Amino acid sequence: MTESSQMTEPQPFRVEVVVAADRERVWSALTEPEVIRQWFGWEYAGLAEEIRHIFVDHAEAYPPDRIALEVGQELQAEADGKRTRVRAVMPGALDGEAADGYDSLEEGWRTFFEQLRYLLERRPAGERRTVRLTGRATGKQVLAVLDGVGPTQEWHDSRYQRIVVDAEGRLLAATAEIPLADDEVGPVSLVVSAYGLDDAGLERLRTEWTRRWRDTVPDGELDPS
Repeated sequence: MTESSQMTEPQPFRVEVVVAADRERVWSALTEPEVIRQWFGWEYAGLAEEIRHIFVDHAEAYPPDRIALEVGQELQAEADGKRTRVRAVMPGALDGEAADGYDSLEEGWRTFFEQLRYLLERRPAGERRTVRLTGRATGKQVLAVLDGVGPTQEWHDSRYQRIVVDAEGRLLAATAEIPLADDEVGPVSLVVSAYGLDDAGLERLRTEWTRRWRDTVPDGELDPS
């Protein structure tokens, strides 16, 4: 779903998140397309087809804990008492400078698993609606967008991503292809997830966040997809 960082050779990775939900609920969220839509990616015209391609047509489920995906990826759901450890795994070994570099598949799963955790732990009412914004900026500029919304709860913080929950209960997932601590300019994006909005509410959300984004990210724009 990101055009600027498609990779010809998938990089080995292991992304893991602990979700405060039992494995049965997690398994449903990983295998039922209508539930997957509530946490995977963001709204765009081809989302339903992408979900079907990844999770149905090119997936082999091994209940209750493993799903084999294409290009060697695997999703795992390991029971941990009343919680579940969810993993996305791309096997292999990688040494050297590239081992610590940005990878679109790895960071994509990191974002999506945090959106999954939010869905299952917070149980927000209504359908998920999203706004995605893109541009080029430094990490400090991206983080300034999050800081500008007022009090937030930290949800996830890593080298390339920061995810917070704002006072309205919206999940704000900021990603940079250059480490957030660096001063270098690179591709950045923000996905705003809100639940229970009608079309008018979504349009207001788009207007609000497009303004916020353009105020801080020099060439920020609403993702046309």
